[in-house]
Amino acid sequence: MGDLPAGVKHLRAAHALEPDDITTIANFAKALMAVGALAEAERLCSAKAASRDRSMRIERLRGYILQARGDWPGAISSYGRVLAAAPADFEIWNNLGNAHMAAGNPAEGIAALERARDVGPGIPSIGLNLAAALTEAGREDEALAVLESCARRFPDHAETIARYGLLLARAAKDEDALRMLQRAVELAPDDADIRVALGEQYVVASVLDRAEAAFRDALSIVPDHAEAHVQIALLLDHTNRIDEYDALIDAAAEKRVGEDHMNFIRALAHRRHERFAEGLAAIGNVPDTVHPVRRAQLIGQFHDRLGDPVAAFAAFEAMNRAAAREDGAAGRRGAEFRASLREARNIVTPAWYAAWRPAPSPATPPPIFLVGFPRSGTTLLDTMLMGHPRVKLLEEQPLLRQVERSGGTVQRLADLTGEEVADLRAQYFTAAGRLVDVADGDMIVDKFPLHLNKVPLIHRLFPDARFILALRHPCDVVLSCFITSFRLNNAMANFLDLQDAAALYDLALGYWHQCLEIMPVRCHAVRYENLIVDAEAELRPVFDFLGLDWRPEILDHRRTAAARGTIKTASYAQVTEQLYGRASGRWRRYASWLEPVLPILAPWVQRLGYEL
Repeated sequence: MGDLPAGVKHLRAAHALEPDDITTIANFAKALMAVGALAEAERLCSAKAASRDRSMRIERLRGYILQARGDWPGAISSYGRVLAAAPADFEIWNNLGNAHMAAGNPAEGIAALERARDVGPGIPSIGLNLAAALTEAGREDEALAVLESCARRFPDHAETIARYGLLLARAAKDEDALRMLQRAVELAPDDADIRVALGEQYVVASVLDRAEAAFRDALSIVPDHAEAHVQIALLLDHTNRIDEYDALIDAAAEKRVGEDHMNFIRALAHRRHERFAEGLAAIGNVPDTVHPVRRAQLIGQFHDRLGDPVAAFAAFEAMNRAAAREDGAAGRRGAEFRASLREARNIVTPAWYAAWRPAPSPATPPPIFLVGFPRSGTTLLDTMLMGHPRVKLLEEQPLLRQVERSGGTVQRLADLTGEEVADLRAQYFTAAGRLVDVADGDMIVDKFPLHLNKVPLIHRLFPDARFILALRHPCDVVLSCFITSFRLNNAMANFLDLQDAAALYDLALGYWHQCLEIMPVRCHAVRYENLIVDAEAELRPVFDFLGLDWRPEILDHRRTAAARGTIKTASYAQVTEQLYGRASGRWRRYASWLEPVLPILAPWVQRLGYEL
């Protein structure tokens, strides 16, 4: 009837009358667990009591209790004894797997959960536990396979579909993730958490009106949903709607959102209003369980702006450690990305280029490719280019990735026939046409920084393509990558560690220059440091290079930024500000932390005309 204290009272009396009765002990122990009296339940289900019970009910309960109390070795031992007597008990295999994972034994945990799946009758929770264990162990591909199988077997189980969608999102399979989360919302329309997850995926897809609608739908279900409020705050930040923060904070306070999340939102508002001391005070009251990556980043940004590089760098290190914990495979994926660049560099040689089969000339003018290592000023530059009415910007769209999937990998470029080249070129323009309206005389600018390393593919498709290369001091670039919180695809995974970031910089710039030495590529470089000091002097040669007439309104980048709407890159906030020089030469304040990577960067500093 739900009156737990009364139930405990009578079971205690029954146990006093028949202290050795197994059924009474089991019922009494379950009741004690239900009211949280775990210590008494453990004493009741002692090892001695369990040894007298041939049915293993007490041993099973003892395992549950020890697991609930965090005694992982004890729980593992109890479960082992149960399984020795009942090797097909899928529930105990499942619990044993979870206990091993909690104890830090991933191999044993995964093996037990796989056994639970194999002997079990098909229960979604077992598949979910196995996928979580595989993810924790950094075996995300296997976890995805498990959840894909579960989604096929249980297509109407909302939690399974939602978890599959979340893991697809983590693997950057964004279209599939969005589809799964949309389906999960259909299956569980009253689940506010799934609504929030869907909203976050809409943010990734840059469908921000639907993202905001999903977050507000979650609030209509749970008005004090803290994460929904935080996600709306992040959306306001990303869309530069900072004048709406006060109303959001007032609404969240009225709905009694907890102070931890309220302070996180306040810190975001303080940062955008440049109230750095107040922001630091607010974020200091937020525990590291609330958005640990963003929390640490905010702390670092506040300390940086307040002139405390020691505290700032410590916070940025904490940010990257938290990101690495959230994505256990980040280190491996970053290393694989660097290895792929090394492989490409080994392929691209003068002899390889000379062996390319002829292809027909493009009938359509080629795009302009705006490239550069991340954090080199490409967003500021593309915003200024957008000030010209003939420029049609593609902002970090995966068009070349789609071409590669259709056969345009560097391994195949030399063997492509003229017809295949023409087909891949047509695929590119078809995809581009879905994203921007191009009239006669318009110019597509395809901005994607790390297409710095797609020169062979671009040159194969568009031999007359022109490149704009964004340059910035290598030390500033690598530092900025390290202190920025990126969505961790394989490339960005390198920025959790300074050594990895510097190694990627060396590989990427080396590959770029290698391609320029082999292929007749037309390129114009723009220096960030010059751009922020005298934008017109730095930009006029770019417009001459592109054949665009100069217009004074190009220099009003803030107006252009406001008109362009959503900015997908990490520079969404900076590009709406007046030009400033505080980020130029920032690395000197952090020089002592950069010393270990200077041997990698110093040659590039010299080659690119900078100074240490």
